[in-house]
Amino acid sequence: MHTPRWWHRSQQGKYLVGAASAFLLACSTANAQSSSSEEIPRLESTQCVTDALTALNAECYTFHGYENWDEPGDNLIEIPVAVIEPQHGESQSDETQDVPVFFFPGGPGYSSLGNQDYIEQLRKDIGNRTLVTMDHRGYVNAKPALECPDYADVSPYHNIIHTPAITSSLKPMERLETITSAVEDCYQKLSDEGIDVAQYNQYSVSRDVEEIRKLLDYDEIDAFGSSTGSGTVVSFIQYYPDSVRSAILGWPWFSHLRNRPPVDEFYTAKQTFTDTLALCAAEDKACRDMLPNWLLAIDQARRSLDARPYIVDVEDDAGHSETLYFDGAAFLDTLYLMLPADYAELPSLVADIKAGDYTRLRDFFLIDDYSAETEAPNYALGYFLAHVCGDMGSNRPSRADSIAAVQREPAILGFEPPWVCGWWGKDGDVPSEHNVPPESDTPALAIHGQMDPCCGTRWSDQLRRTMPNVQAVEYQGLGHNPVNECRSTMIQAFLDDPMATVDDSCRQEVALEPWVIEPPQ
Repeated sequence: MHTPRWWHRSQQGKYLVGAASAFLLACSTANAQSSSSEEIPRLESTQCVTDALTALNAECYTFHGYENWDEPGDNLIEIPVAVIEPQHGESQSDETQDVPVFFFPGGPGYSSLGNQDYIEQLRKDIGNRTLVTMDHRGYVNAKPALECPDYADVSPYHNIIHTPAITSSLKPMERLETITSAVEDCYQKLSDEGIDVAQYNQYSVSRDVEEIRKLLDYDEIDAFGSSTGSGTVVSFIQYYPDSVRSAILGWPWFSHLRNRPPVDEFYTAKQTFTDTLALCAAEDKACRDMLPNWLLAIDQARRSLDARPYIVDVEDDAGHSETLYFDGAAFLDTLYLMLPADYAELPSLVADIKAGDYTRLRDFFLIDDYSAETEAPNYALGYFLAHVCGDMGSNRPSRADSIAAVQREPAILGFEPPWVCGWWGKDGDVPSEHNVPPESDTPALAIHGQMDPCCGTRWSDQLRRTMPNVQAVEYQGLGHNPVNECRSTMIQAFLDDPMATVDDSCRQEVALEPWVIEPPQ
């Protein structure tokens, strides 16, 4: 059992040693908690916040810290923390395995603490090592939880495909108003609850994690990030370089690159769609015959849908009916979300659209899955917005910037959300250097999926300019959060020797799906 230094301090003079029953242990722990209840920061042994953690035999704690570390006040935060030791009581004889792996969740705002399969995959990835996982401040199992459930009704990021950001009308400015009013309402709601929204960012999260590391009595950690959590890992390296031995940057979305204009990121993702058609054309003569102008095929499909949108009336089980509108922007937004599932059919899809055959669009737009009820399971959507906008600091776009961007490129309405930050209440409380690319020799392994329009290898190419020891691997045929045997094999090899070149020969172990080549009827 891992025994952090706070535990030994809190047990001086108490009668825990040799306690024989669960009842006495529970009472003793309660006494330990009360003895240090005024100390901030502190870590208390508590019940696990999810059944998944209990099933995994996690040692669970609650971390207490200041909402504002730079100006401590009355506002405090509570964060659930779980320490999961190696399976089957295996010994950790290798000194590299004595370094725990801290998992930095992404989303931002997605809690994985209740997802046992997800945590089991992380354990498989890291091998015979201790896993420390948590909800960050503002997540659903933290206090306060920054929850704005109404934002799920309009969010292009969470209400997948059928969001009003894409389908409510054919007028982009009407769709913009639907989203931005919900963003303003969310900020006001959280502020009215007494939350200092500016403190929910990667700078503050990094301080939380550093305090937790010290309270758990670890000299250094291996940091494992997921998506935006990888951006948090990079911030942690920036602020606490001596606390990190190595980093795994899983399907990363880095905050300092997020500050580029949204339309720039949109066009970068769009290039992934064209690259997919290029791959088909290079591998299959039938694909070249069907799409001789494959370089223009994405734009031609979009133009066809702008000229004649796909319009469908839908009804859910409760009899709620609605008309959904899918134009060229909706096509690109949906492809951004669905490319990993649909890439093999993409050549035939764009050929059909250009020919005026919309038969495939019912499946592509998931019409039969429509539901009027929207939700974002395990997401604290207020934290999502606070994190995205807060990390930008004073770099966030103004309303005029975003309106001009939407007028120029309506598809960003369904794209990643930094453009909404002009309607967020104020800048995040981060240092001016927060979004400066970090300079560090920390070794890192960056993991990407070939069919991930969000977070491709361009992120690692940028990061390597100031972090030269970043190795990047792209897994064939996979998307965001790629799961395969190669991933676990490479992560374990990297953690064994972070400065060694990792063998990536298994990166193509998942075969590409056969291309669907069906000429328009």
